[in-house]
Amino acid sequence: MYRPHLARNLRSLAFLLVFSAGVAALGILGWANHTGLPESWREAISHEMAKQGAHVKIGSLRYIPFHGVIATDLQIFSEAEHLREISRLERVVLVFDRTKLARGVIHLNKVQLNDVRLLLQVDPKDPDSEILEVTGANGTVLMPGNRRLEVRDARGKIAGIDVTLDARINGYQQGGAHKPDEAEVGKRRELLANIITELGKWHFSADEPPELRLSVEGSVNDYSSFRAKATLKVRQMEKNGHVLDECSAEADMAGDILTITSLRAKNPRGVLDGRVDYDLRGRGGRFDVSSSLEVPQLLKAWLGLPALQEVVIGGSQLLEAAGEFQLAEGKKPQIRMTGQARCESVTLRGMLFDTVEGGFSWRGGDLFLRDLRLVRPDGEATGKALLEWPQVRLALHTTLPLPVYRPFFVNHPLGAVLRDFSENAGAAVDVALEGSFDLSKPRAWAFTGTGKAQNLSYRGVPAKAAACQFSLNHHELDFYEGTAVFDYSRYSLRKAFGGASEGTASVGRIRYVRESKLVEVEAVTGTIWAAPVLRLFAPKIADSLEQYRFHQPPLLRGSGVVDVTPQGRTALEVSFRSQHSADYEFLGENLTLGTPRGKVEVRGDRVLVSGLEFEVFGGPVVARFEHANGERLSGDVSWTRLSLPALTSSYGFQVKGGGSVTGRTEFSLTGGKVQTMTGEGLLAVEKAELFSVPIFGPLTPLIGGVLNDEKAGMQRAKNAFCTFMIRDGVLVTRDFQTSTTSLSFTGDGSIDLAGRRIDMTLRMNARGLLRFITLPLRPFSGLFQFRGTGPLKDPEWQKEKFSAPPDGQNDILLTPPRATLVDEE
Repeated sequence: MYRPHLARNLRSLAFLLVFSAGVAALGILGWANHTGLPESWREAISHEMAKQGAHVKIGSLRYIPFHGVIATDLQIFSEAEHLREISRLERVVLVFDRTKLARGVIHLNKVQLNDVRLLLQVDPKDPDSEILEVTGANGTVLMPGNRRLEVRDARGKIAGIDVTLDARINGYQQGGAHKPDEAEVGKRRELLANIITELGKWHFSADEPPELRLSVEGSVNDYSSFRAKATLKVRQMEKNGHVLDECSAEADMAGDILTITSLRAKNPRGVLDGRVDYDLRGRGGRFDVSSSLEVPQLLKAWLGLPALQEVVIGGSQLLEAAGEFQLAEGKKPQIRMTGQARCESVTLRGMLFDTVEGGFSWRGGDLFLRDLRLVRPDGEATGKALLEWPQVRLALHTTLPLPVYRPFFVNHPLGAVLRDFSENAGAAVDVALEGSFDLSKPRAWAFTGTGKAQNLSYRGVPAKAAACQFSLNHHELDFYEGTAVFDYSRYSLRKAFGGASEGTASVGRIRYVRESKLVEVEAVTGTIWAAPVLRLFAPKIADSLEQYRFHQPPLLRGSGVVDVTPQGRTALEVSFRSQHSADYEFLGENLTLGTPRGKVEVRGDRVLVSGLEFEVFGGPVVARFEHANGERLSGDVSWTRLSLPALTSSYGFQVKGGGSVTGRTEFSLTGGKVQTMTGEGLLAVEKAELFSVPIFGPLTPLIGGVLNDEKAGMQRAKNAFCTFMIRDGVLVTRDFQTSTTSLSFTGDGSIDLAGRRIDMTLRMNARGLLRFITLPLRPFSGLFQFRGTGPLKDPEWQKEKFSAPPDGQNDILLTPPRATLVDEE
């Protein structure tokens, strides 16, 4: 009875001890989880992990049944001394080898990441360096031994990108081949920092985040052994307002070489394909790219390159380029590349081009454009250019029309020249030039070349064709060895006289010198009208020459300088000769001049016509004219045996018979108004029927009446002479004289040249009548006096009481004419 009772007591005691031990174990475990496992445990685990190449420091440890050991605030260092922290984990699950753990050996098999936040410092030496933050990390890190580390299907999010990582890494081993090269490590960290900085500038779709898959293997003992592959897929990525619908990339890294084997981006406007090789050690690489995206906007948004000024691309674009680049610390990237580009529907400063295309080469900031071509429906430009900031060298051949150039030369000396041109129907331009300009110095530019044009007008003067060579810079505009075919189809002289429809001129040189403000004109020769030529560079002088109305273009030769300022330094000489007629207005009537020739000299605001010779009214005329201030006209004219009937009929008179006029006059007038005319001269009439002239015609019956002899009034006055003065448009003579076979006449009076009215007194000596000398019984016997007033065409003559003649007329009047037979000629 006793033994069974004792057995039961022992069993009860054992149960109580086991139960108490269990409760105590649970209490101890709960207390340990509450306060953390002892420091000795953390050190033991850290020591074991260090043996496997992972130098860690554990903030706290907890054991959760059926889960494992939970480590929090886990710091990872690059060396055993824990001097440089390379990453930090907030919470991980540590799984140990249970069989070894049972024998007291701590061996970490794997680390389980469950929604972990990982902080990775890019440069452990710099506490302020970039931090790479991984959130929501899940995955398994295996440590199979032999200092190997495997990451299987680890996932997390970095800067909004879903990242998947698979890795097989051999850890650093004491006494291995060599320690990691700090420079190599630094380059990788710098690359990582640049990636972090760049990722911060991008925005991705929250619904479809980018996907990045990484695969890495290698040994940290030898970074040259590292092999990595990466693939990236993105939808709706945006930077600085520029959006791409799709983007994908594939990359490999072998040792120091990072190769982006495929880079592809797409939006509604086009596609980009590229490839990049980058040497981490040498900090340089190569690339090639082909893109139909909006290149200027992409480069501005992605790379921060400045936008093209006043350029709008409305059509498709194509860029193909290949080259090299070098990244130097603290310096701008050095890029060398060649390629070609093509853009459609391009607007440059408001001018639309169908196509702009060409090849290019970029090296160290210098840009060379080759096979450049700008196309419009009305012409194109081809050429090449070299930009070596700030110098630009250019060679260009263009058939583009004039309006295209004007927006490119606003506030430029050439702009003023281009504004003076206008286009006519069928206009065309062909220009080839070479030269350079300085982008930092607006006045530093120079070009040479040749130019041809058709159907253009300059300053209102139309030309069918023109060609020349030129040398242009800020200091002078020089056009030389030129020809011009002027279009006279709408010129007033051609319309008035049915003249030639065109005229051709050769031009030795026309040069504008900016410093002196003078236009130099050399060897202008051609059968052309003078005024249109001078209107090209001296409009005011051209206006003064329009009054010389040649029926056909004369042969001109001209040289000199033209002042474009008011200083009056113009000195221009133009000689002319023509086998055709010219019209000139003199004393209110238009005169037709035959075979004119002469020389025009321009001195400031004075125009001198010298050596002028022409035929008019059947006789030669020699003249000299001078225009001053565009208003005052002065000159002298000499004429010999001009036809009296032709002369009088031009001024509205009709005479019988023939006769000629010889004379000379010096005169001046202002504004072309006859009433301002002053001057002097002489006049001689030969072999004329003077009393058939309307001025004296009414005297015929009057003379016959006072002499009581009708035949006396019918006598012919063949010759006459007088000198005259002109004041305020009134011609005054005091020594008019003429005679018949038996009568002598003297006269004085005036003619209003503007009103064409006469007021004249004529005295007659009839003493020689009837072929003998009459002896007067008193001093004035046989002397008669008449006065004529009224219009020149029809004056009224009346007999007056004889009065003493002016000085100088007595001897002429009282000397009787030589008696001749009635039929003597």
